[in-house]
Amino acid sequence: MSGDAGGEQLLEGLVEHASLKAFTSFGVEASAQYLIQVYELAQLRQAIEFARDNRLPCLVLGEGSNVLFVNDFPGIVLVMRLQGIVREGELLRVAAGENWHRLVEWSLSQELFGLENLALIPGTAGGAPIQNIGAYGVELMRFVERVRVYDTQRAEERCFSAEECDFGYRDSVFKRAPRGRFVVLELELRLSDKDCPELGYGPLAAMFEGKPATARQVFDAVCALRRSKLPDPRLLGNAGSFFKNPIVSLAKVQSLRERWPELPSYPTEDAELLKVPAAWLLETAGWKGAVRGQAAVHEAHALVLVNLGAATGEELFLLAQEMSSSVLQRFGIALQPEVQIL
Repeated sequence: MSGDAGGEQLLEGLVEHASLKAFTSFGVEASAQYLIQVYELAQLRQAIEFARDNRLPCLVLGEGSNVLFVNDFPGIVLVMRLQGIVREGELLRVAAGENWHRLVEWSLSQELFGLENLALIPGTAGGAPIQNIGAYGVELMRFVERVRVYDTQRAEERCFSAEECDFGYRDSVFKRAPRGRFVVLELELRLSDKDCPELGYGPLAAMFEGKPATARQVFDAVCALRRSKLPDPRLLGNAGSFFKNPIVSLAKVQSLRERWPELPSYPTEDAELLKVPAAWLLETAGWKGAVRGQAAVHEAHALVLVNLGAATGEELFLLAQEMSSSVLQRFGIALQPEVQIL
């Protein structure tokens, strides 16, 4: 495409006034001033330089499975399409644009184990370290050796060790950095050739009842559990779990159990802090299946907001605010969104 922006010729592949509807799993109408799909590092460097020359903010997307656009984006959206998986023994180097679930399937086919609890998490490998994805008692941080990024501020590649990533619950140094500062290029993951799956978490533990299981059986069980609760975004726009599970004090949980003795909780690394399922709080507050115009809460899972077909980002955002306000009033617990709201 040719044209002019701030005196600069537009890059090949750069689209002006681009619709973002097909690039996010919520499927809401929004647009970006510019959008480019990035297939190689040289293309990324050119796009970053274009943004800098034209004083444009940058936003990086993989499959857009953790983003809600409330407004149009007044800058350049970089859709990462970098591909490739290289195996060196138990070490995998995975390009940012690789689909996460397909990576989990591939690792099992290679008899590399550890990721099976993270099956069917939507998105790409590049998005995984940003919020330290996790499910069923396993977090990505357990496997990360290094993360290679492009630092847009320094205009250079950098490698972060697992320690330098400063992972936390759905958090990392990349998530806390200014938007667009770090563009993930590649993950290095160390898996295991020993088939010893993690079976200690909630519904997964109940399915196996302490019996031994293979990683493939855990993979199948996780897929079945997720499919039974979470709608397919290709059929019903959603971003999976909208809120994080709150971490609250032991004293707070004990106080709440005086009224709700069935309140579930899970241990954290701090004995004085417990993780409480946000889904239980929302369901107890009556949110499962609630509808506000074209924005709704999924009928099978109170933690999942869905687009019934024509919802705007603002409608979904207002529904999320209403839900979090009701939980705060009822339980005195503040819910934090897991989804990035723009």
